[in-house]
Amino acid sequence: MKPFLYQVAALFYQQYGAEIHRLAFVFPNRRAGLFFQKYLSEISEKPLFSPSVLTINDLFMQLSGKHTADKIQMLFRLYELYRQRSGSSESFDEFLYWGEMLLNDFDDIDKYMVDARMLFRNVSDLKSLDDDFQYLSPEQIQAIRSFWSSFYPKSDSPNQQHFLELWEILYDLYTGLRLSLAKEGCGYDGMIFREVVEQLEKEPLADFPFDQVVFVGLNALSVSEERLLLALQKKGVADFYWDYVEPWVTDPDNKASFFLERNLRLFPSSMQLPAEEPVQAEIRVMGVPSAIGQAKQVYPILQALTEEQALTDESALRTAIVLPDEHLLVPVLNAIPEAIQHINVTMGYPLAGTPVAALMEYILTLQKNIRYIDRVPVFYFRDVLPILNHQYITAAAPEEVARLVNDMTAGNRIYVQASDLNGHELLSILFTPVQHAAELSDYLIRVLEALNACLHKELPDDEDETASAGSGQTAVDIEQEFIFHYFATVNRMKEVMRETKVEMRLDTYFRLLKRMTDLITIPFEGEPLSGLQIMGVLETRALDFDRLIILSMNEGIFPLKKAANSFIPYNLRRGFGLPTYEHQDSVWAYHFYRLIRRAKQVSLLYDTRTTGLQTGEVSRFVHQLRYHYQYPLTDQLVVYDVASSAVPPIIVQKTAEVRRLLSDFLAGGSRALSASAINAYLDCPLKFYFSAVEQIREEDEITETVERNVFGSILHKVMEELYAPFKGKMVTADLLKLLRKDKALLTGTIARAFAELFFKSPVVRPLEGKNFLTGEMIRKYVEKILEQDAHYTPFQYVESEKQVRANLALGDGKVVQLKGFIDRVDALDRVLRIVDYKTGNGKLVFDSVDGLFDKEAKDRPKAVMQVFLYAWMYRQLPVYNGMPIQPAIYFLRTLFQGTFDPVVLYKAHGKGEKVDSFEEFASDFEDGLRRCLEEIFDPDVPFTQTETGKACAYCTFRGLCGK
Repeated sequence: MKPFLYQVAALFYQQYGAEIHRLAFVFPNRRAGLFFQKYLSEISEKPLFSPSVLTINDLFMQLSGKHTADKIQMLFRLYELYRQRSGSSESFDEFLYWGEMLLNDFDDIDKYMVDARMLFRNVSDLKSLDDDFQYLSPEQIQAIRSFWSSFYPKSDSPNQQHFLELWEILYDLYTGLRLSLAKEGCGYDGMIFREVVEQLEKEPLADFPFDQVVFVGLNALSVSEERLLLALQKKGVADFYWDYVEPWVTDPDNKASFFLERNLRLFPSSMQLPAEEPVQAEIRVMGVPSAIGQAKQVYPILQALTEEQALTDESALRTAIVLPDEHLLVPVLNAIPEAIQHINVTMGYPLAGTPVAALMEYILTLQKNIRYIDRVPVFYFRDVLPILNHQYITAAAPEEVARLVNDMTAGNRIYVQASDLNGHELLSILFTPVQHAAELSDYLIRVLEALNACLHKELPDDEDETASAGSGQTAVDIEQEFIFHYFATVNRMKEVMRETKVEMRLDTYFRLLKRMTDLITIPFEGEPLSGLQIMGVLETRALDFDRLIILSMNEGIFPLKKAANSFIPYNLRRGFGLPTYEHQDSVWAYHFYRLIRRAKQVSLLYDTRTTGLQTGEVSRFVHQLRYHYQYPLTDQLVVYDVASSAVPPIIVQKTAEVRRLLSDFLAGGSRALSASAINAYLDCPLKFYFSAVEQIREEDEITETVERNVFGSILHKVMEELYAPFKGKMVTADLLKLLRKDKALLTGTIARAFAELFFKSPVVRPLEGKNFLTGEMIRKYVEKILEQDAHYTPFQYVESEKQVRANLALGDGKVVQLKGFIDRVDALDRVLRIVDYKTGNGKLVFDSVDGLFDKEAKDRPKAVMQVFLYAWMYRQLPVYNGMPIQPAIYFLRTLFQGTFDPVVLYKAHGKGEKVDSFEEFASDFEDGLRRCLEEIFDPDVPFTQTETGKACAYCTFRGLCGK
């Protein structure tokens, strides 16, 4: 079947021949005009002058002589008018949202030739409708009545009253804005459309630039467009050709035919297009449980097409991928088979989705969250890191960025001074504090200029020459194009703000900038009439393809379900003939049915997921084809091959390399095993392998709140510092009471511990926020420890954080090196206490020494094993004087219980006995420890996953082992 535009081109070439250049053809978009010219050149088979090819907007602009006003400038101008008319002190920040709505409403009012005075009147007497609205139909008058009846002055609510107060000045705003723009020879689209039509209807143009204007492929006409067509028709210079031959489009029950009857009646064609034979398209509906998955599915579809029929440039030109959701453009581009050499992207790429737009978002957050500490500006680390990690910044200053990130992480720097971030010219510009919106434009311009300069340095001279020689754009060229468009927008905002002198907040500036950039799309350069076509829905108007792949065929996306923001309520829009959602539905229906009717192969892909507001529902158009038109559809559900089989166990054999790593723990090696490492082995041998043997660690991160391990370290440090003055001395209850009551001493000690272990800074400052609360919690624990210690006074304080090392010989002659840090050692009644502080819960009771090394035990007393190991190692020290050693564990969560007792209990025969001396368990403990270590170093015993699974709950390596 011949495409619609081909038929029109053939018809007019047959009628006019080479004289066709005297005509002007008006299309819905520029792409349709390009295809029309291509078809015309094929038909003529010889050179000829092309006719004028325009869009309907182009025609209005030519007839007007005005240029389109800048939207940012109009917003500021409307704001000034609003302040003058209303006397309101409302800030621009508050005005911005509904200021945009008013501009859209004014545009609709003029495009649909609505009497703005009648629309914006303050209705106090509903009877006046009968006199003033005689030109409206009874249905329109009823719609207006039904709205205003709810605002009848007898029962105005505060919200209704506020609405009416605003409504009263809207006509003044409308006329004031139009007059202001007219003085400068510009206007918004609707205003220009209206003026052209009113001028044509008053006195037809004597110097009309075209002999004849042919309107091709239009559908949904606004009132101003319709009246322009009528005026040109009356002048005798207009002809019209509608793409209304398909049965689906002409079906009165189909919304696609909403405009058909009126357009054909008012604007008949002077010549008849040839009759078309119906095409039975092969339509396949494919459900994919992913948005990106739809893009991935494009590859096999195109691959099958290339295998069935070689996709030459011409046949590829007859193939289109249609994207109702523009965000799938990049994934689709990455899914094109390598065999397809030429691709033409019509839709453009949204500036809001570019890397530079993401960087601007990060900069906004950075500037909004600036704090001042001691009058020095500082940036929040969560705002700094995304900027440092942005692709532009890491590429521009990789070494400096790496150094800054490492310094911030190592120092746990939650707030970073601007002076610490100026090691590179670009970083120095980026991290400049900005306090006022007036400074933002210059700041952003400097940032964008610096970014562009850095990207230019990345492009080697030879690559620069190659790109300029015409081979095509490089990746850096594209990035610089993104930056240029953003730069132009910021520069324009700077000019308008300087002219209008409107005050606004930082976040308002960025919100306005974002809304401006949301409207900008960056066109792709390429050969428009060659290769596979990738386009949006609106770009398909008047075009026909043999093969179609339409993605995002979901209800709410195609057709688009998006309520337009408007100050004019629905009933008034309907009453005055302004477009409503029904209008939008009919437009989308026309685009869909017209597009697929001439195609031979159609693939409709939709997302089957139900997440959030997305229902996973296929478009209503698919249901209409299936049930209303009884059209044969082929259904296919694409699913992922996800295996549910159990993850195979991980077993690490003790190869020569593993044995070499283990040898570091033996005598003469550089490392030693700690109690925590041995406990890790007993919990899970694989965990021991990862953490102790391979030394795999979690990546350091900046933390705002004190994690459990740091909490314990701070507590240990505070206790060590408080007891330090009493080393080797006798501690009494009076001394501990004085310590508890010395608030200044406790506060200072806690602050110093925070500075060293959490802030990692020599500067000690008062704690704030959550850290203050954490500090107070530590204070309560410290006071309670001192109170409990008072029950054991007098005792001799020996030392804290005692580092101990010992060796243990195994049966095969290997000697294992062991290490540990004892939290506290004190002497009480000729008994030496080994004290271990634990911030969590745990067991003080053990049933047997063998049970301390039982890997299969689900609730093994790990803390007891650890304190026993400390006691065993302390016995090996030269300073040990043979006194009985009593292990003691301070579980902080039991400190406040009245029955608190830190002594370990041995419960062998149902009755717990205090372990007053480790001596009676020393031999058995050494045997159990030796057996455990022999297993660790046995080359025939691999490292395996734990059988119990209890240790997996909070394991760092869950992602590695998959258990």
